[in-house]
Amino acid sequence: MLPLRAYEAGKQAALSRNAEEAGVKPIKRINRLWNDWREAQQLPPLSWESYPQAAAKFAEGYEEAAGLKLNSPVLVPTRKTVGAVVTAMNEEKSIPGVLEQLRRLPLDETIIVVNGSTDHTFWSARMLSDGIVVHYVNALGHDVGRAVGAKLSRSEIVLFLDGDFPIYAEHLVPFIAAVDRGMDVALNDISPYIGLFAHRDPVTVVKEMLNRSLGRSDLGANSLTAVPHALSRKALETIGCANLMVPPKAQAIAIRKGLNVGCAMSVDVISKNKVRDKNSGRNNPVSHLIIGDHVEALGLLLQAEGPRLSAEDRIRRRSMLGEAVP
Repeated sequence: MLPLRAYEAGKQAALSRNAEEAGVKPIKRINRLWNDWREAQQLPPLSWESYPQAAAKFAEGYEEAAGLKLNSPVLVPTRKTVGAVVTAMNEEKSIPGVLEQLRRLPLDETIIVVNGSTDHTFWSARMLSDGIVVHYVNALGHDVGRAVGAKLSRSEIVLFLDGDFPIYAEHLVPFIAAVDRGMDVALNDISPYIGLFAHRDPVTVVKEMLNRSLGRSDLGANSLTAVPHALSRKALETIGCANLMVPPKAQAIAIRKGLNVGCAMSVDVISKNKVRDKNSGRNNPVSHLIIGDHVEALGLLLQAEGPRLSAEDRIRRRSMLGEAVP
């Protein structure tokens, strides 16, 4: 069985002379050895049901042989550098859980953008993370916070999360793996959680409308407005960090410039999303903001591709009488 083989391989890796590396965190060392073993064994891509079991057993075997006790490390199938950007506003109760899950991953950098907080979010982030904590007295909004974090990041793969609820580290691995395999924009597939079209709210409808206008109906209502998602370094450089302030616009740029945009996994962030005065009900400020962002993205498309976007008029022979006067 693969988990047993992985467990024994982890023990052997810990006993090897090359296991110790000065200045390298144990979880990074274990992750490198895990990828060494996977490649040596020429393992095929594992399902997201079997991968966590095998990776966890490898780490368990290593810990036992090395006499270490880590916090349930979650190994990732990549040798690329991986970072995480977290935005947080008044999340002192939830930020510890968010950071606990991130500590289980072999991250190269963690950037926490605390903004507009009147509680102890900043101090919680400072005490519980050895990453970069950026503090703004005024509220920025999640999107601007992500753009700031992206600008500071240096990793080849960057995860984006919010500080309002934790996401299991195991559920973040597919986003990292998708970018490692060549996806530039790895989205959260929320399709299983939005129900029938007749029951969808205006925000969901406009998300799907934008994707269809971009010729990507396969993406449904999936968007950079939802976390978690991950971007490649190529995506960050192509889109431009400043454009991440308007996620639908960033998504439109990514697709128009030929980046590989797809879905990595389904994580239910809809039912877990914290209910606030600004985002409750169908007619709320957050809905207006997101719809406005999509209008801005559609405006970009109209300027670039004309008033009909990619929908060619194949029936009417307008040239017979000339163009109609607006």
